[in-house]
Amino acid sequence: MQIGIVGYGAYVPKFRISVDEIARVWKADSETIQRGLLVEEKSVPDKDEDTITISVEAGR
Repeated sequence: MQIGIVGYGAYVPKFRISVDEIARVWKADSETIQRGLLVEEKSVPDKDEDTITISVEAGR
């Protein structure tokens, strides 16, 4: 019997939060956060999405 990874999947939640919003909440400079994250916005799960539902979506 062989054991190993036979495939992989990906799922990106549809909701986004901007670096400006992250900076506002953290009371930080948005340019610093943008340089650190290397993004202008970040995907975030919906209120009914958790690691299980995200895993199921990635497996489809």
